[in-house]
Amino acid sequence: MGRKYSEEERREALKLADEIGAAAAARRLGINEDTLYGWRGRQKKQRRVLEEELGGRSEAELLAEIKRLKSELQQARADVEILQEAVGFFAKSRKK
Repeated sequence: MGRKYSEEERREALKLADEIGAAAAARRLGINEDTLYGWRGRQKKQRRVLEEELGGRSEAELLAEIKRLKSELQQARADVEILQEAVGFFAKSRKK
């Protein structure tokens, strides 16, 4: 089993590989070239998955959706609070 590399180490190694090539970067860093190719493949796959999940939306669109969802959540919490108070009120009146 080989050495474990942090996400930051992998990111920097891939950046170096993009600049000087995978073989040269692997030699300079003292790691197997196949390791770099494996990291690159996983990075590309992660990017594809992220792009699919984002649905081609821009950052501005995502921020607008986050703002809308936060507003909806705030309203839902307020609704729950009102309903909890109503349940408490009716439970008290039923006991009488």
